[in-house]
Amino acid sequence: MTRSEAIKAFFFKSVLPVTVALILYCIFKSACVKNGEVDYVWLWILCGLPFGLHRMCLWIVPGGGSLGGGIALFALNFIIGGVIGGFVLAWRLIVAVWYVPLTVYRLIVG
Repeated sequence: MTRSEAIKAFFFKSVLPVTVALILYCIFKSACVKNGEVDYVWLWILCGLPFGLHRMCLWIVPGGGSLGGGIALFALNFIIGGVIGGFVLAWRLIVAVWYVPLTVYRLIVG
């Protein structure tokens, strides 16, 4: 692996996910403050939403119900997508931490 490939992989696997996570945290933190305290469960769901919505394998589609039931299922889809995305975001941050020493090793050896 060349130096440019190692730096490119480091950027896409480490710098980019951490930057996106920090931007999402800054955007959604103010929306999750209740009585001066941050609700970290909702913050986790909202930050995971962009990472998990397209990874959902099954969308719950309302059939034969009322408009209120359809809206509730639509909101449930977004909550499930946010929970899935929260796990994906945590995994990407773990991979980002792992890529720091790996890139240093590749730059020294390569």
